[in-house]
Amino acid sequence: MRVGLVVSVIGVAMSLSVGGASAQAFAKGNDTGGIIPWSCENEAIAWQLAADHCAWYRKYPRITSVVRQYGSYIGFNCLWNPYIARYQIPVVPTRSACVAQAQRLSPRVRVLY
Repeated sequence: MRVGLVVSVIGVAMSLSVGGASAQAFAKGNDTGGIIPWSCENEAIAWQLAADHCAWYRKYPRITSVVRQYGSYIGFNCLWNPYIARYQIPVVPTRSACVAQAQRLSPRVRVLY
């Protein structure tokens, strides 16, 4: 009886701790801009995340950098007017969908007959 209770308590504790390990899309920053952790899914919704962040300060977002590598970030600025410095700080395009790209592996050794 006690063994069953202990095992069930451990099972519940393990399931609760694993449930919080999912990735979340979020933006960190202040009123001048911020960063979004890069992932293919986050890049597809980067404009919405930046717009939600800048809306707290009643500003407009502008994506300024995208480094497509895990561990890197998508950078954005929050501007008072969307037409300020359009050419000095250009908008960086982001992908609108997450597409799996198969890498083509070439043979390491070529055999000549």
